[in-house]
Amino acid sequence: MNLLTRSASLVPPNAFVDQPPRILLLSPSRGLGGGIERYLMTVEETLRAGGADLVRVDMLEPDADLSLATRSRFLLRALDATRRFGRADSVIAGHANLIPVAAAAVRLTRAPLGPVLFYGTDIWGMRWTDRAILRADPRLRPVTISSYSAGALSKVGVAPILAPGISPAWRTALLAEAARRRPLSAVPTVLSVFRLDDWVGKGAMVLLEAVEAARAAVGPIRLVLAGRGPAPGALHELVSAHPDTELHESPTDEALARLYATADLFVLCTRTRSRGPGQSGEGYGIVLLEAQLAGCAVVGPASGGSHDAYQDGVTGQTPTDESATALEIVLRAMLADRARLARIGRRAAEWAGAATRPEDHTRAVFTTLTGRLPPAGHASAGTGTGTGTGTGTGRSIPEQSARTSPRRDGIRSVTPRGLGES
Repeated sequence: MNLLTRSASLVPPNAFVDQPPRILLLSPSRGLGGGIERYLMTVEETLRAGGADLVRVDMLEPDADLSLATRSRFLLRALDATRRFGRADSVIAGHANLIPVAAAAVRLTRAPLGPVLFYGTDIWGMRWTDRAILRADPRLRPVTISSYSAGALSKVGVAPILAPGISPAWRTALLAEAARRRPLSAVPTVLSVFRLDDWVGKGAMVLLEAVEAARAAVGPIRLVLAGRGPAPGALHELVSAHPDTELHESPTDEALARLYATADLFVLCTRTRSRGPGQSGEGYGIVLLEAQLAGCAVVGPASGGSHDAYQDGVTGQTPTDESATALEIVLRAMLADRARLARIGRRAAEWAGAATRPEDHTRAVFTTLTGRLPPAGHASAGTGTGTGTGTGTGRSIPEQSARTSPRRDGIRSVTPRGLGES
């Protein structure tokens, strides 16, 4: 069964309600980047394109830090939005940290359903108070992005899987790049995409070491690291110390699509650290899907939820462990035959295209997060533009623009390292 439709296989008795669902979406952030924001953006776009009446309330924006004052303002805005919104069909908590606010909103709106979205490291770091609230209220239920994360949540409850979707416009652009036949370059290219300030958790040092070792066996290899910047100084220093290595900070969508399509191999080697202050882990790895849509073979992390994002042995490979030696063995084997690697990339595009059909994702989003099918006449978000606009009504209540303190460097994002991020 297609991963994106697995959670929609059992449709509840009230699914065939031909009325647009009314949804309150509580979001941890907007404008900070990262995989969780992209996941929620696609969910929001899909619901609105499917006709939902949706109000979104964001806690954190780029010009605010995660202070007590910011949390307090978010609570007041969320409660005010709840009061004005009236009765809701679903209150979606976009992060486990928002469980207390979501529990209050579910009661005030009399919503029968309160999905709480989980990703990866947020499961390990969930506060005991949030866990208690989640267990106590039957309307709150965990929803997660991969079979790995669902297993990690088993002590909390049975969590349906809602795998990440790809914006229709972005999906179309990536598939268009895959359809272009390009001659092989003189030197093979290995690409990795992640949020650059998380370069340690995403295994950049291990990747550099593995590529350097692979060069001794297969010859020159061009390594490209790309993602949302700015890149920390330590990463710049690391890249400058390694030959044939490039750093692309905050590429445009068009540039990123070209990077995917012109790479011979995409590698994501996120470290799994479930304890301590430097927690990291890959709940899914949406960049793996993006790379495959653009026709690039992939190497996924040794552990975590990324196994759901590609077909091991068909569209990509998985190292035996997180060491540079294990990764180097995979790189050396895959780069040894670039013509075969190109054929794997074409299979990857075919598989990823089938796994990310917008109509399947629309059905999964509605059944998982609202308990019903998309209303008649709104069967698919496939005609959406990828910009968050659609045929449904939508309102957003952002953080207030007036600030009492200046913007600080290095804003601390509420978004944990759960998804592969660009």
